[in-house]
Amino acid sequence: INVGTVIHPQCRIIAENGPIYIGKNNIIEENVIIFNTNATPLVIGDENVFEVGCYVEGSRIGNNNIVEARSRIKGSSAIGNHCVIGAACTTESNETIPDLTVIYGSQSKRRTQNEPLPTQATLHARHLDYLREVLPKYNHLKKLEAN
Repeated sequence: INVGTVIHPQCRIIAENGPIYIGKNNIIEENVIIFNTNATPLVIGDENVFEVGCYVEGSRIGNNNIVEARSRIKGSSAIGNHCVIGAACTTESNETIPDLTVIYGSQSKRRTQNEPLPTQATLHARHLDYLREVLPKYNHLKKLEAN
């Protein structure tokens, strides 16, 4: 887990067979499950948001993605950069999602964005700052001992 990543209480990161690498400045909210059942590493890039109750498997998650509440990334799927997996949407089991893809609706339809939202990076940075200020006030933090 790299610097700047905020992990909320009650989420689970389970490396059953292979390792999980998590990049910088990710937000992992409550009840998120990140699960690697593959022997190969699950690599998660930088500045992603994993919203409440989502389930993530896969082989690679790029940078600047939003995985909305109760969505599911299944199997050994690979997600590009600047993608949005909408609330309660699901990927196919071994799907490759190209950059700028939005998955939306009850049937998990796909469309492509023209460009990333220009304000997204600023909002993400402000969200991280807020969480770093508020979470320690209401949750006990565990500091890991360096060996």
